[in-house]
Amino acid sequence: MASSTRQALVAAKEAQTPLLASADLKFATELFAVSAALAESAQLRGILSDPSADADAKSKLSSSIFGKAVSAANLKFVNGLFGLRWSSGRDLVEAVETLAIRAAASVAAKNKELDTVEAQIFAFRHAVDSDSELQFALANKSASDEAKAKLVKDLLGKSVSDAAELLIRSAVLGAGRRRVYVVLERFGKQVSEFAERLVATVSVAAPISKAQVEKLESVLTAKYHHPIRINLVIDPELIGGVRVQLTGDIIDGSLSNRLQKAKLQLA
Repeated sequence: MASSTRQALVAAKEAQTPLLASADLKFATELFAVSAALAESAQLRGILSDPSADADAKSKLSSSIFGKAVSAANLKFVNGLFGLRWSSGRDLVEAVETLAIRAAASVAAKNKELDTVEAQIFAFRHAVDSDSELQFALANKSASDEAKAKLVKDLLGKSVSDAAELLIRSAVLGAGRRRVYVVLERFGKQVSEFAERLVATVSVAAPISKAQVEKLESVLTAKYHHPIRINLVIDPELIGGVRVQLTGDIIDGSLSNRLQKAKLQLA
């Protein structure tokens, strides 16, 4: 990410923060809609991210395109984003998407559902990653957005939170050329960043107790000097032990890994 984009994103978050106190999911939904429109039109994002373009002209163009889809207060915020200095149109798209995720996470936090939202995004991501047919269905370019949205809703059922449903649906519909699994992972990480904690993926051969999960969270928090949330994956192929993936580190204490090392030593 270029320096100008980093600075613009910092300014955008600062401008958004006071709005989050009273924001609802409509704010996040409208930001996702703006991001999607920008992603679909290279010409539009090129004009609105051009620092040399006239500010009034950009504001008028934005209002003519988004005026009916975005509330007046949110349109004012969005027009402010177009006045910042972005390194590229793609950076602007990603920034608006990031702000939408941040808005949804804020609503979840106010509703005391942030843990639930993180868990539901991870569960859906894990389901996608482990099912090749589902991956194909969600990435199928010939399928309409309406069909994909219906598929997501059917898969999630009625027990999922509104914030998680919005984030998962937006990740699927906004994936474009990106793998859905990768986009869901990015969304989940940004929700966790809003909660100011790291996420560890812990794989075990069989389910472990809540007390064991909490103890592992405590150990990892002490090791990394940062609050940790654990996403648990059951993988019988590990045979026993634990594998931890966190911030690029892999701590593999699984029995299958130890057996493999033993075979290599005997070879």
